[in-house]
Amino acid sequence: MRQKPWVEGIFDASPRPFGRGPVDPLVYDASAAARRQRTVNFAAKRYADMMFVTGLDRATADRHFRLRVAPVPGGLDEQPDSYDLQPETRAAFAEGRISITTDTADRRAIVRWDDPAFSTPVIGQALTRPGFGSILLGPNAAPRFDPAPVARSYPNAGKAWPLGDDVGASPAAPPELAAAVDAYFAGSPGTYGVLIARPDRVLFERYSGFGAPDRATPSWSMTKAITCTVIGRLIQEGWLRSMHDPAPAPLWKDPRAIHRLITLDHLVRMRSGLGMPVQLDDGTTYAGYENSAVYQDGVDAYETAQRSIVTTLPG
Repeated sequence: MRQKPWVEGIFDASPRPFGRGPVDPLVYDASAAARRQRTVNFAAKRYADMMFVTGLDRATADRHFRLRVAPVPGGLDEQPDSYDLQPETRAAFAEGRISITTDTADRRAIVRWDDPAFSTPVIGQALTRPGFGSILLGPNAAPRFDPAPVARSYPNAGKAWPLGDDVGASPAAPPELAAAVDAYFAGSPGTYGVLIARPDRVLFERYSGFGAPDRATPSWSMTKAITCTVIGRLIQEGWLRSMHDPAPAPLWKDPRAIHRLITLDHLVRMRSGLGMPVQLDDGTTYAGYENSAVYQDGVDAYETAQRSIVTTLPG
């Protein structure tokens, strides 16, 4: 890892004396080449989500797709991005050098970026399989695991809200709310729908022309609420003892390592102090806080989190 002379080498790669410690901390490659790869990876994932999870047709997916460049993780000092990739990406997309192919039979999306300045095309892929959302493959042709079908059951189907999906008739919306939602849909054409509820009943519900009550959509950060609920259930059933116990991560078993200070409570509050070395094209390295590898890199998110370094005191 190249660093400027005045940058302190703080990223410890020494072996741990207990178990399988994080001997090889993950370094985030923030070079322009790596960001191009993440950009096509994320585009492929979003097309797979739209067409093969949500069920949109290709024309609707094309209409609502917006190409997003993979950002560089920020640090505590808000490290500026050394290279703005957006103009280059926007031009390549407008000129057709970034192309999107979808295979309905295989439920696969492929995004390809051709440029004479590249030695080879940059290709990102994603696919879906029964019981899974879209699986980001990156430059690979197949998943690194066996996505065997996941059987699901819905024992409360047809039962009344909130245990089931029968919400009954939603009450008429006040004129002020109806007008506000009209304005929101007009200004946000990518919205699937709006639902306002309290624990005992649905208060308001409306969908766009391509939305529906049973149309699956990517959860993104809503997964945090689901994760916290599952952890609470595991504690209730005795599988976990306390939110304040050390996080049960296999690579964090060394009792003398700072990772052992990280608790489940820190993780669910996003106060673990985890970060990673971020390396730019010129070799500059800084401590960054990354939240998109699971969406853009096609890596094992569980291993990636464990290989992060502790850059600020947990909590």
